[in-house]
Amino acid sequence: MLGRKYVLSLLLLGVLGCVSYEQYARGDARDVMIVFDGTLREARFLRDVLQDTFYTPHAEPLFNIYPLQVEQFQSYRNYKNVILLATYGSRSYELFQEAFGEKGSGMYKGKNIFADGDFVIGILASDEYNLLDFLNIHKEEIKNLLLERVNELYSVKTYFAGHNKKMKKEFGEKYGFTFDFPNGWAYAIEDTNFVCIAKHYPDRFMSVYFEDFERPLGEEDLIALRDSLGKKYFEGDRVEKSFTRASRIPFKGVLATRVYGVWQNDSLIRGGPFEMIAFNMNGRFYLIDMGVYAPEKLRKLEYLMRMELIARTFEIVNP
Repeated sequence: MLGRKYVLSLLLLGVLGCVSYEQYARGDARDVMIVFDGTLREARFLRDVLQDTFYTPHAEPLFNIYPLQVEQFQSYRNYKNVILLATYGSRSYELFQEAFGEKGSGMYKGKNIFADGDFVIGILASDEYNLLDFLNIHKEEIKNLLLERVNELYSVKTYFAGHNKKMKKEFGEKYGFTFDFPNGWAYAIEDTNFVCIAKHYPDRFMSVYFEDFERPLGEEDLIALRDSLGKKYFEGDRVEKSFTRASRIPFKGVLATRVYGVWQNDSLIRGGPFEMIAFNMNGRFYLIDMGVYAPEKLRKLEYLMRMELIARTFEIVNP
């Protein structure tokens, strides 16, 4: 006679065997399916608005965008990120109703619509002209919604191994500021006004340079400072200026300068992408620098984005 545990195991395997992987959202965190009906005009406009290119040093898009006709979507309806473009009476309107029900014109969002773990944005307008007008007005909002979604997925990956509470406490006691560190990072360099941590597979580093006075936040000043730190601590790392791009961003209640670019080391024949965030806070200057060295990987932007999530946990520790 079969034992009870054996029978239960068979039943459990039978139940699990009935669960289709297609029920769960798949694809890369930055894959975006744009579903439309009719002409490609609106889908192409939205693609051009959302698309951004970073050099790592290979050209790498911020989002992997796939415009799909309604009939094509049936093969992609279980992907992580979907944007539905619909007008009343169109075939995509039927999909919109399936996702959001009877709604008026506007933009809607939801999760677990077509598959467990997906994220769907639905945009409904009376006609194609008004749809295009809506996309133009709300393009930044749509892009930010997708970035929030990507960061949400990347945060899960970043902290999958847990939070290093010991390192967070120790770091704060040493330097007067700290971060929410994931497990797996270790100290690489510690010096006066400079600290660097690193992680392997792939190799990446995150350093902080800080001073007890404020500094200018111009792009050229920051690149010159980074080059001087690269010469001192990293055997001559320097910024390849032809790939840099800078912007002003809000960061922890202050205005910061963010610079993306490519670092290279001529003597070691190495290089890769970097991102730095510089800001003044409470009379002090901080430069958070993040970099990747992964010649075996063509796509590296994900690792910068995940390190920025760590950088954004920056906090001052009260003495």
